[in-house]
Amino acid sequence: MGSWTDKNFNAEPHAFYYARAIEIPTPRWTTYDVVRSNLPLRTDVPATIQERAWTSPIRSRPNSSTDK
Repeated sequence: MGSWTDKNFNAEPHAFYYARAIEIPTPRWTTYDVVRSNLPLRTDVPATIQERAWTSPIRSRPNSSTDK
């Protein structure tokens, strides 16, 4: 678990934030298969993949007297 603070955050304009996560590269299932079967790695397919994820947008809205 981690946290992040935007030191340059300006509460005046409307803004959207979202968090992104990038996984460390991991072997593809085909890589496991060729290693287990003692076969050579394929050159036309990457041996690893890197999964990515992101959150839903987080909306930041300036405070105003019209917001209720």
